Order: sequence, then C-alpha cells, then structure tokens
Amino acid sequence: MEQAWAASELGELVDALPDAVILVDSEANLTWGNQAAAHLFGRTLESSIGLNALEFVHPDDVGVALTSLESVVGKKVGTPIELRVRAADGWHTVELVGTPVGDSILMVLRDLTERRRWELAGDHTERFRVILQNAAPPTLLLDANGTVTSSSAALTRAFGVDQEWLEGRPLSVLAKGADAQAIEDVLSQMSPGDTREGLRRHVDVTLTCADGSSLATQLELANLLDDPTVEAIVVSIHDVSRRARAEEDVRHTNSLLAATLDATAEGVLAVNLSGAVTGYNERFVEMWNMPPDVIDSHSALAMRNHVSRHVIDPEAFMSKAAALYDNPEQESHDVIEFLDGRVIERDSRPQRLDGRTIGRVWSFRDVTAKRALQAELEHQATHDELTGLANRALFRRRVDEAAQSMTLPEDRLAVLFVELDSFKTVNDSLGHSAGNEMLVEVARRLRDCVRTQDTVARLGGDEFAVLVRRFAERADAEEVARRILSALGEPITVAGRSMSADACIGIAYGAAQASTEDLIRNAELAMYVAKQEGRNRFMTYVEEMHDEAVRRLEVASRLRGAAARGELVVHYQPVVETHTGAIRSLEALVRWHHPEQGLLLPLQFIPLAEESDLIDEIGEHVLEVACAEAGQWQEMVGEDWAPSVSVNLAPRQLLDDRLTHRIAEILHATNMNPARLTLEITESALMQDPVMAARRLAQIRNLGVALALDDFGTGHSSLSHLQKFPLDTLKVDRQFVDEVETPTGNSLVGAITQLAHTLGMGVVAEGVETEDQRYALEMLGCDLAQGYLFARPLNADQTSELLRGARAASTG
Repeated sequence: MEQAWAASELGELVDALPDAVILVDSEANLTWGNQAAAHLFGRTLESSIGLNALEFVHPDDVGVALTSLESVVGKKVGTPIELRVRAADGWHTVELVGTPVGDSILMVLRDLTERRRWELAGDHTERFRVILQNAAPPTLLLDANGTVTSSSAALTRAFGVDQEWLEGRPLSVLAKGADAQAIEDVLSQMSPGDTREGLRRHVDVTLTCADGSSLATQLELANLLDDPTVEAIVVSIHDVSRRARAEEDVRHTNSLLAATLDATAEGVLAVNLSGAVTGYNERFVEMWNMPPDVIDSHSALAMRNHVSRHVIDPEAFMSKAAALYDNPEQESHDVIEFLDGRVIERDSRPQRLDGRTIGRVWSFRDVTAKRALQAELEHQATHDELTGLANRALFRRRVDEAAQSMTLPEDRLAVLFVELDSFKTVNDSLGHSAGNEMLVEVARRLRDCVRTQDTVARLGGDEFAVLVRRFAERADAEEVARRILSALGEPITVAGRSMSADACIGIAYGAAQASTEDLIRNAELAMYVAKQEGRNRFMTYVEEMHDEAVRRLEVASRLRGAAARGELVVHYQPVVETHTGAIRSLEALVRWHHPEQGLLLPLQFIPLAEESDLIDEIGEHVLEVACAEAGQWQEMVGEDWAPSVSVNLAPRQLLDDRLTHRIAEILHATNMNPARLTLEITESALMQDPVMAARRLAQIRNLGVALALDDFGTGHSSLSHLQKFPLDTLKVDRQFVDEVETPTGNSLVGAITQLAHTLGMGVVAEGVETEDQRYALEMLGCDLAQGYLFARPLNADQTSELLRGARAASTG
C-alpha cells in the first residue's frame, strides 16, 4: 500500500542523502543544498546561499559545467559528467547529474574521489580512462563509419561542444566545406582488417567551435579497429593555431622579403659554403644578363665564369671571389669595371644562422651613372665652364704637385702667365658673346702649343696660365712662349670680323719645393712688366720686378687720401677754334704732387686708381675743382669770354648709380652753369653695358651738361651706336691726326668730321702739334682742336694768365 510522504519528511529525507544535492537558478547561483553538500564544500549552507556554483568548479572544467547546464534544459535528466570541484580538503572528482525543476536545476554530485583511487589502484583500464578523460588534447573514439562513440572532456573545454550531442554524429560535423570533406577522405582510408603499414594518418583542418569561431587543428588518427581492447579509430585533436599563425607569418615575411629583393635596385645572390646558389632576385639576373642554362645550374662558379668574359680584369674578378670562399668569415667591397663601360660595386658578407656561417650573400649595385655624375661634377669643379681648361684651383694643385715631385736634375717647371692685349676692347665693343668666342679660340690655340704633360688653365677673364714640366733648358720654356705668341698673333674671326689676339706673357721658373703662390705671382708680375714694354711680348721674372710691384703697392697706398691732403692738382689744356685760335673750352687733367717723386702724370697713377675704388675719389675731386675754378674764371673775364670746362669720366664712374646725383650736388655747390660743363666718356666705357650707359647719359643730359665721346675711332663699336647715345661732340684720337696729311688719314678724318656734322655733333681733334695739321683739319671742316701747337696743360694760375691775355688780345 502506497504511503504518502509529507513535504517536511521529503526534505528531511533529501537532507539525509549521502550524495550532495544543490539547487541553482538560471544564473547558476546556489539557492539550496543538503547537509552532504555542506560537508563536501566545507562550509555552512547559510554562508553559501547566493554564491555562484561555478566558483566551486575547477577552472579547466568550467566550460564543461556550462555546457552541461545548457544541455540539461529541456531534458528530464541530464547526461552524467565528471568534473573537479573545490572541497574542504582540496579538489574532488564528482559525477554530476542535473535535472530541470521549474526555472531551477537540481544537481546531484556524487564524490568519486575515493572510488577512483581504489579503481586506479587495481584497474589499469580505469587508470587509462581517467588519464584520457583529463588529457589536454581532446580525444575521440570513432567506429568504422567515422561516427563519434566517445569523447574526452577536453573536447568541451576546447570547442564548447556538448559531448552527449556529439556522440552518435560523424566527426566531420565539426568542420565545414573542404575541411569536412578532408575528414571524410582520411576516414575512408581506414577500415577493419587494414594491414598496410602506417595505420596513422594526419590531416590539417579547421574545426568550428560551439560559438561559431574556428580553430586551426591537426587531427591525428590511429586505426585500432582490430585491437580487441579498443575496437575504434582513436582521434587526437591538436591545436595548431599558433603554428598556423607562425607559418602564415613566415609566408608573409618570405613574400615581403621576396618582393623587397625584387623591387630593390641592387642585384642579390646567396650561395652556401659549397658554392651552390640558394637564392637570387630578378635584378641580379638582369644586371649580369644571365643565360637560363647558367641560372638553372645553380652554380656560383658557372655564374662567375659567365661574368668574367665581360669584365676588364677577369683575373682579379675571379681571384677575389675565390679568396672569399677560402675565408668564409671575411667581408669584402670592391668595384668591377666592364668592357661595355658599366661600373658595378660588389659587396659580400657571410650568411650566419645561430652564430654559425652557412653561406655568403653578394650584393651588386650599378654605379655607372653615379660615377659619371661624380666625374662630371669633379670636372666642373676643376675646369673652366667656357673653355674646358683647368681652372685656378686645379692649376694650383698641378703646380704644387709638380713642385713637390722635383727630385731629379731634369725635373724643371715653369709657369707662364698669359693675358690678352685686346680682349677688353673686343668685349666692350662687340659684346660678351664675341668676347667668349675669342676666349674659346684662344684656349684651343694654347692647348695646341703645349705637350700632354703640360697644363693649360684659364684663371679668369682674359688671364690664362701654362704649366710646363720636364724640359732641358730655360730656352725650352721660352720657346713655348714664342709658340703661344705666334699662334695668338694669327688672325681670329670673331663676330664676323678678323682680328688678332695678341698677348703678353710672364715666365717664372720654379725650384724644388717652390711655393705655388710665389710662382704664379712672379709670372703675373713678369707679365705686367711685359705689358708696360708694349704688346705681344714675353718677359722672364727677376727679383727687381718684385721690388717694382712693392713700389706700385706703396704708390697705391699713398694715393689713397691724396685729394684730401691737397696732393692732387688740376691742369688745363685749351681747346681752340682751328680757323681763329680762339679758346672755346678747357680740358681738366689731373696731376699728383707726390711728396717724394714730384709731379706725376696720369699714366703713372691713374691705372693704379682704376684697379681699385680710388678712381671714384679722384674723379669727384677733379670735377669739384674744375667747376669751382671755372666759376672764378667766369667772374674774372666775364661770362661772354669765359670758356667751358670738360672733365673725363672713368668707366667705373659711369657704372656708379650715384653719379648723376653727385654731379648735381657739385654743380649746385660750385654755382656752376651746367651748360658750361662737358663730361668726356671713352668708347670702351660705353660698350661695357650699352643699355645702362645710354640711360646714365640721358640722366646727365637732363641736368643740362654736354657730353663728348673721347678717343673716337680706337674701339670697335658700330657707328650705329652713335645714334643711341645723347652725344654733343666727337674727339678724334691723335693717331688719326698724326696721319691727317696723308691721303688715307685725310679721308678718314674727313669722313669722321662729316659723320659728326651729319649727326649734329661738333668735332675736336686731339694731339695737334704742327701748323700743317691745323691747316689740314681746318680744310676738312674740323671745328676745334687741342694740342701742343696751341698750349701744353697749364696749372690754374697759368690758365688764368692765358685767359686774361686772350681777352686782352681780342678786345685790343
């Protein structure tokens, strides 16, 4: 007869059970437990209520527990699982069975710890089962059809898969697509009674976890279907995700390395210690133009033999490589020059692995363009751009090397300093392009006059230098100078005109260890002396020349400030009418009262002044004095009888932007009538920069000052230029006046006079010394003349007497 139990009695009954019983909610929080549970966990129920039951589970078994909780929902009784829980005296193995009770789950935990110890002590099979159940890699047993019959708890830990769900399903259900097919394929190779060797199989597949993620694995399958103790296919699942990532990283690195090597401009070749090729890039094949059969041989020796046929020094190329193979630890760098003109840098280093040399890596760079650029830059740095000759820096270096290497009696050297006589005139009158044309031709002729061991240089402007080495006698160097003068004396066509490029040459001989600076300076001093002696000649340096140079330096030093000290005085030479002799103007000419050398004429110090900025100081001084004294003469003889005054402008002054302003200041300061002032400019000054000169002359004319072109006919300017400049007077150079009594000279002066009158200009003939010259000029219509025939340059007092006498004679 059935007995009805009261609820209180059932509670007491459950509480008295030997197995632990707990009740958890849907979040696995503990809501109730019996006394066996309190005893198992070693804590009172009151202190445990509300705790999460998973806190008592071993960390490695939490996944299994969660899977069990999820799988029990919807079942009457869950599948028993084994896991480890924290007991009062350590971790205990329990068998867990769950069943849903409303929204909660009732769990029964049977402590298997003692039983497992007893079973393991006497049962090897049970020991194996426990080990398998707790092994790190998930392990499965499959039947002959590939269906899972059993699995270890590690499967749930690794993939979150419910073991109960998996059992009875094919293993391939854990994979997708090609991976599932790969599992089926490998299983199809295993069957009972298979006696072939190698009953183990391996397959790499990606398995799918319960949460949808994937894991790279390797399945190791052992065919134990015929083993009566197993009768299954044992599958071990190994996580190879790290290995897969490492392999992917290696593939990526190798791909990047290969792409980098193929993209680099360098050719790369790797060989092992035996000389077999282990790697190369495409640039290497292109650089060496390797035939396919040589590449396919994978022999470094075959490659070297191929290359050696194309290099300038094959023996050195081969021996260098052989020496490196004999010394595996050695590094190397060298340059290989090819017969086709290419230049390649070769580097070699040992290839090491874990500190051990396993081969050698060669790298090759084509530096042909780089070397060509370096050579071009070096040539530009050491050669004159216009003529291609050595420049000053290279010439100094060559002279220094020659002087330092003079050890034998026959070792002699000479420096020739060459300066053209007419270059400035050509450059000023015909322009810079014509001047450059002349310089290029002069350079060519100079090269033709010397030997290959000699050096020709352009030092700047129209200055050249020649280094002559290894000659027997001094006369040999002088012969070089004669050849140069002869070659330059031949006509040169420049801008369609035939002219000569006469030059003056200075020669300085050098002794052993001679100073380069001294040699070049001495040759230049000798050249200046030659130029003073006349055109188209050479001079050899002697010590006296240095003394003269020192004297010139002292003169130039003394000249500075001479105007302020009152040492510069102005003399005047009358310009008269050719038919009456009446004084029409006075040309101001400067003189220097040197405290030691007496009265110096312009040719003795003006060239020195023009080489520096002293010419500006002198020019302004002369203009101030001339304007001031002209004003005094105007008061003395009256405005109707007072002559105008003309002052020379140096080329350097014409280039000064302050010139017009200074002239205006001086006119205002001296109360000078601008109409009584004439400024004289030479042709060469105008031709330095015709555009600027025309602008500057127009500014001066706007002040009311007259302009005269001095030394007309001595330059090479086009007559058409006369129309471009606001000129009032042409002054015919004395070289034409000297020949005025000859038919040719007569015609030339007549033509110049007629041209000037046609252009509305007056004409002044310079250097008139005889009555016949004056008469001829008068007959040719030349208006005015000056020269010793009429008067020499006079100081201010003498000029005053001359003007007073002229007025008295005229009025008398």
